[in-house]
Amino acid sequence: MLLFSGLCCAALCICASGADSTQEQLKTLTGSNLNFSETNFTLFSSFDVFGSLDIGEAVKFTAPSSGFNLQKVRIVAWSGFNETTQTYPAERNIMLEIRDEDLNLLYKFADGQNNYFLSTKPILGEIEIPEMEITGDFYVVFYDRGAAPIGAVEGTDSGNSYLFDGADLIPAELINQDTNETIRYNWMIEALGE
Repeated sequence: MLLFSGLCCAALCICASGADSTQEQLKTLTGSNLNFSETNFTLFSSFDVFGSLDIGEAVKFTAPSSGFNLQKVRIVAWSGFNETTQTYPAERNIMLEIRDEDLNLLYKFADGQNNYFLSTKPILGEIEIPEMEITGDFYVVFYDRGAAPIGAVEGTDSGNSYLFDGADLIPAELINQDTNETIRYNWMIEALGE
């Protein structure tokens, strides 16, 4: 019995180390030169700004090689925490899409925001997707729907960040009504694969 327990433990350790090495082999793609751990950001909600569930925050990525297998998406967002009542918000839907370089839909996913962004502060939530082979440019579109505002870094250039209305990409920039200044955003989204 002791020998059997030892063999089971060894098998689990081997499986765990295999999983760790697979995680290390994943390439992390970002749409900009942002280092998420060292970046000051604000939260942005396209739903709060435009009042529409159908406008999402999109980032353009380029597959690092032919046959790149996209497996996960990470997004800095927050579902909200009420400090006064010490409660989390009710469950609402967010949506994620993967689109090819011509904006054709490759994958669509919806789920409750609390499954990925439940915290007392904004966090880097990870959404696993069915492994898909991608070559060239592709887009990750996150629809916060007012449920999980996304991390946004203001900059001089919106880079590869856009707003997507279901048909067109629009640079991620807005005019400040008080100062008439153009504010450009970079969305905090990463794509992971091998």
